[in-house]
Amino acid sequence: MREREHILVFHFDENLVNRLHNKRVVVITSDFEKVHHICKLVNDRHNSLHCLVIHHKGSLASIPFNENWRGIPMAIFANEMGPFKEMMAKLQLMRSLSTRIFLSSANKANFTNLHILASLGIDCGISFDENNIDWEAMNDLMTYAVYSKVNHASVEPFQFVTQAYEPSRFTEFSSVYFDNPQTYLHIDKDENIALNSKDLKQGNFIAKGLDVLPGIYGNEKFVESLHAWQSFFLKENGCAYCQAWRICLGKFSESYDKNPGCRQFFIDLMEGADHFRALQHKNKRKELWQP
Repeated sequence: MREREHILVFHFDENLVNRLHNKRVVVITSDFEKVHHICKLVNDRHNSLHCLVIHHKGSLASIPFNENWRGIPMAIFANEMGPFKEMMAKLQLMRSLSTRIFLSSANKANFTNLHILASLGIDCGISFDENNIDWEAMNDLMTYAVYSKVNHASVEPFQFVTQAYEPSRFTEFSSVYFDNPQTYLHIDKDENIALNSKDLKQGNFIAKGLDVLPGIYGNEKFVESLHAWQSFFLKENGCAYCQAWRICLGKFSESYDKNPGCRQFFIDLMEGADHFRALQHKNKRKELWQP
C-alpha cells in the first residue's frame, strides 16, 4: 500500500510557500488582511490549501468576517466570543463560510458560548488549555454535543471522536488540531521538521529539508513517534490503565496529578461514542447490490 503524503503545517512565510510545489498545506497566520494573498500564493505554486488557520487574540465578535472568504477552508481560534449583539450581526455571513470557530478552555464562559454557537448553526470546537481545564464544564459541553436531540452544528473534538471511534483501535483526535503526525508534519521557514506544534516550538526536530519528506516514513524519530504510546504501559499505574485510554492516549498525563478530572470525562466521552455508534448501526438502511 502506498504511504500517504503528509499535510504540511506552518506559519505563513512567503519564501517557504514559494519553495513548495504540489503539497497539501495548512497555513497559520494572525493577519486577516492576508487571507486572499495566502490563498493566491498557495494556488500559484500548485499547492492545495487544506486549511487556513487564524489565531486571533481578541474576541470572535471583533473578527472582520468577509463575504470573499466563502469557499476557503478556515479554522479560527479566538480567546472569547465578545459582545453577543456584535456577533449576531455577523451570524448569517458566518453560517455561509467554510469556517470552524475554536474558543479556548481557559475562559470558562466559552463552554456556554460554544453551546450558543452550535445552537445557532455555527460549527465550532473547544481548544484545550492544559494548564487549567474545567473537566465538569467540558463534560457538560460533550453531553450536549453528543446526546442533544435538538438540531445544532458540530462541536469538536466530540464530533470527530464519535464518528471515528472504533472499539478495536485508537481514536487520535489530535487531527482536529492539526497535530496528528500520522497525517500532519510541522515545518518552519528554515525547513526544520517536527512531529507537532509543541515540538516545533521547542525545537525538537526529527529532520530538516523538504527533500527528506518522501522518505519520512523511514525516519527513525518518526517511527519512534508512532510507538511512543507504548511507554505508558511501562508504568505501574497511570493513563494506560484508564478505561478510556484508546481515546485520550495520555494527552493529559502531565496535568493528571493536579487535575484528575480527565479520567471521568474521557470515560463518558467513550460511552457517548459507543452510544452514537449503536444509533448509527440501528438506523443503517439496507444496501442492495447495484447492476
